[in-house]
Amino acid sequence: MFIGFTGTRRGMTQPQREEVARLLRQRGLHRRITFHHGGAFGADQGAAEIAYALGYEVRTHLPAGRRPADYLARNHTIVDLTDELLAAPAGMEEELRSGTWATIRYARKQQRMVTIVWPDGTLGFDP
Repeated sequence: MFIGFTGTRRGMTQPQREEVARLLRQRGLHRRITFHHGGAFGADQGAAEIAYALGYEVRTHLPAGRRPADYLARNHTIVDLTDELLAAPAGMEEELRSGTWATIRYARKQQRMVTIVWPDGTLGFDP
């Protein structure tokens, strides 16, 4: 199984961090999982540390450049390589100008399973 992750550079709230850890423990109980993330400071780094500590194979996808389009392409690659996207957005509502939300929308369009870990630690699921 392949799990992707998207989150903000502000990092995760403590409830998000705890829930991401719980989900990754649960997903990895009976199978080998590869964890794909964007390598950014903040939430990506925190989630990758959790995945690594749980024994996941962790793959970092860096953008090809510094333009917004480079980050968007990197995020599309993460979604394209994974079965499920875990997302830790900064707020409790969808934002139009947000890389995290653009990645969530792309994953939905690609019909990937999306698990949103809201800042208060509650979960949302698509589809």
